[in-house]
Amino acid sequence: MHISTLAAAGLLTIAAFTPGDASAQNPAERAPYKALGTEPFWALTITPQTMKFERPDGPAVSVPTPRVIHGFAGEIYQTRRINVNIVHKRCSDGMSDRTYPDTVQVSVDGRQYQGCGGAAAVEVPRPIVDGSWRVRSIAGRPVVPGTTVTIRFENGRVSGNTGCNAFSGRFSFERGRLSAGPLITTKRACTRFTGTQEQDFLQLLGQRLSVSRNRGGKLVLTGARGRTLVLAPEGGRR
Repeated sequence: MHISTLAAAGLLTIAAFTPGDASAQNPAERAPYKALGTEPFWALTITPQTMKFERPDGPAVSVPTPRVIHGFAGEIYQTRRINVNIVHKRCSDGMSDRTYPDTVQVSVDGRQYQGCGGAAAVEVPRPIVDGSWRVRSIAGRPVVPGTTVTIRFENGRVSGNTGCNAFSGRFSFERGRLSAGPLITTKRACTRFTGTQEQDFLQLLGQRLSVSRNRGGKLVLTGARGRTLVLAPEGGRR
């Protein structure tokens, strides 16, 4: 995430309270306040009644919305399970061209998350899977030497090459989960190794996959039993 680092001193500073009726200035009173993050994917919605934190790989956590605390830089919500620091500092999610008015830090059951929030977060950003990718590994194994496995996501369509046959079909991407299919392929005869590679690749791609990025900037699609497809941007570094 390309989010400005908040120094510890800064976090202590925003905890200073401002006088007056805090609830009258609660951002959630005007409309549900939304924040999101992409490493890993998460979403937070604050309404006057509830704060709800969601991740695609776990159950949602929902708590009653506490009285908002107004600091010098933003708003703070504190509960036993969820704590939220909203700082009015511009934020980029690092995955699209969209910027947001707020930098948001969330703690859920002691685990820390960083992301962006504000009115712009209500809109759906361009999916991070969009574009052309080269497959670097399939189920933990590198692609067969001398083959190039590619995949492209665009406007709900997926296409590419398994290293033996071309394929195409439709895909959907919601809440950090990608689903592709049905897929059609050409019928070129494959060698033993490229045939096994194609089978493993299409089998994995046909599952419901969670999507994340690793520290090297590669896209990681994770399916059943932790099996993964690792993708690098087409033309990017290995």
